[in-house]
Amino acid sequence: MEPLADVIIDRVAEALDRAFTYRIPDVLQNSIAIGQLVSVPFRGTVVAGVVRRVYSGLAISGLKDIVGIRDAEPVVTPPLLELAEWMCERYLCYLPQALRAMIPASVRKSKRTRPSQTWYRVQGTRQGRPSRKQSLFEYIARCGAVDRRTLLDAFPQAGPALHALIQENVVEVMPLPPQDIAALTTPHPLTPEQDRALRSFLQEPATSWLLEGVTGSGKTEVYLALIADALERGKQALVLLPEIALTPQTVTRFRGRFGSGVAVWHSGLSQDERRQTWEAVRQGRLKVVVGARSAIFLPFTALAVIVIDEEHEPSYKQEEHPRYHTREVALWRGKREGALVVLGSATPSLESRYKAQSGEMGHVQIPRRVLGRTMPTVEIVDMRDELKEGNRHIFSRLLQDEMSRARARDEQIILFLNRRGYSTFVLCRSCGQALECPDCAVSLTYHQQEERLACHYCLRQFPLPKRCPECGSEKIRYFGAGTERVVEEVRALFPQARLLRADRDVLKDPQDYATLYHQFYRGEADVLVGTQMIAKGMDFPRVGLVGVVAADTALHLPDFRSAERTFQLLVQAGGRSGRADIPGRVVIQSYNPDHYAIKLAKTHDYSAFYEEEIAFRSATRYPPFSQLWLLAFEGEDRAAVAESARQGAEALRAGWPGDEVLGPAPAPLSRVRGRYRYHVLLKHFADPGKQSVVPHLKELQNRLAGLRITRDPYLLM
Repeated sequence: MEPLADVIIDRVAEALDRAFTYRIPDVLQNSIAIGQLVSVPFRGTVVAGVVRRVYSGLAISGLKDIVGIRDAEPVVTPPLLELAEWMCERYLCYLPQALRAMIPASVRKSKRTRPSQTWYRVQGTRQGRPSRKQSLFEYIARCGAVDRRTLLDAFPQAGPALHALIQENVVEVMPLPPQDIAALTTPHPLTPEQDRALRSFLQEPATSWLLEGVTGSGKTEVYLALIADALERGKQALVLLPEIALTPQTVTRFRGRFGSGVAVWHSGLSQDERRQTWEAVRQGRLKVVVGARSAIFLPFTALAVIVIDEEHEPSYKQEEHPRYHTREVALWRGKREGALVVLGSATPSLESRYKAQSGEMGHVQIPRRVLGRTMPTVEIVDMRDELKEGNRHIFSRLLQDEMSRARARDEQIILFLNRRGYSTFVLCRSCGQALECPDCAVSLTYHQQEERLACHYCLRQFPLPKRCPECGSEKIRYFGAGTERVVEEVRALFPQARLLRADRDVLKDPQDYATLYHQFYRGEADVLVGTQMIAKGMDFPRVGLVGVVAADTALHLPDFRSAERTFQLLVQAGGRSGRADIPGRVVIQSYNPDHYAIKLAKTHDYSAFYEEEIAFRSATRYPPFSQLWLLAFEGEDRAAVAESARQGAEALRAGWPGDEVLGPAPAPLSRVRGRYRYHVLLKHFADPGKQSVVPHLKELQNRLAGLRITRDPYLLM
């Protein structure tokens, strides 16, 4: 018998989607452990791999030896290794793909990084005349400890003053956040409804809960109390957010409660920062992490609480392999590791509410805002009537009047429009042709600031044409409105107003998000114009008015979730107003004001919306009443793509006659980046006595060229 190890090679290919057996040499026999990152010979080179199993077996001729150990400690915990295998079956990914989602690139490539000194705290007293240096010292003292990103956000030109304070030995530099900083604020007393929710989480046997609380009901305060209990027991906690934009304010609140031992995790971190945080979590030195969806894979060893805030958000669905949904991974991990999972939202996903209604998870509701604050009053404007009465402005008369009143009261205003750019499409009024991207079946968007047309799918930019490329006419006009146009219109109405714009054209990294949040929070702007990234989670106490410029943007998309997304966006956007002492007002502009998603948003009536929408889902047998699989075929030859899609649809109909197969049909965006796209949708009705559809889908994926399969897709375009 010989000591052997099964190793998963860190290369993504169908042929490598299994473990390879290696001999453990004598020198490493007491050092190899499951989950370790090792170096192994493979096809004439040395590659990295993760140890899946260690055992004694019969000697096999020709077995190669493990070359060495890249990391002495396991990089994947046993539960995470099990999770990777579960993901492969659920989402049809390869095992190396699942493991890559769990191990940062700097760890996989064994780049030992020097800790970047990014945290500061005071180590003494300093009395000085008022100056930038003294203000900086006092700011760090108030924070207890502060990371470099937060510091430079508050003091953009702090470099020389910070260096001087370090030279004076009154400010200490640290590689990681300190663990001995006491909480900086005391907990707020919980309302009876918040306390009832907390006691349910702590005392009842359910391991997963839906916390359904209206906007401004204090869900975050419940999260803080729940995590405080976990920390008192020496455990760790994870808080997940759908947008980087929400990170600055959330981290501020959590560090205010738990001190600076709260780490962040998102795509904007450098490889050094990611490795340091990952190491500190693995070693148990970090107790709380606030992060985006990929934080669900961090190697916690004492995880007690997982919070998914705004759990309904589609950004929790990963659109590239491994195509996981964060909510499903969190529920699996919570069950496996004994962690409590709390899904929080004012407008839960239909799937989560259905699970709560059917008893698969606990359900707690907070129907009122804290401190007796009322929900904002909502008015719906029928923009068809505005046109009939001669108002061709992008703002209704009511919204203009409300903006004038808010300005007179010195209240802040948020204007929400889920479209970037100046105009959403450019049209020739002679032939009626909209200018399209030559590589994508989508209209180009006009960006006035750059004086360019842009495709928001392939990101190509084009100069403004003087003549229509189809008929040669000069009658080119701009239609629709984007955030850039809204900013221009606000400036025309209120020349003295200070404006901020929030969309992906101007906010390109997490530091931009943080700067914008703090600017608006500190009252350095009067009006914030933005897309859906500002429609959720953000808490600005001086906002008295929210205007939804176009409520119908998502309502008519070819997606069975269009009504759900519209209702959620309207309620979440409106919920940004009236969150402190200022009464909130919301104006929703719509060309379809009688649609139930819009009418029920006026009354914030999620339960009524749920009943309407769940009846539609039941009648059409969409999730949660089926497993939905999207088979997306793509390629440069349109006929070949259509033929592959036809074969895929026929194979599904023949193999699963009890299921419903839709298509094949051209995708709603039938061409992107010069590649043609066809879709087939499978509604699979699983039951205990029915064979799993996964092996059949795997066979199709391996047999048909250009096929990409997604379980429960959130992007059907």
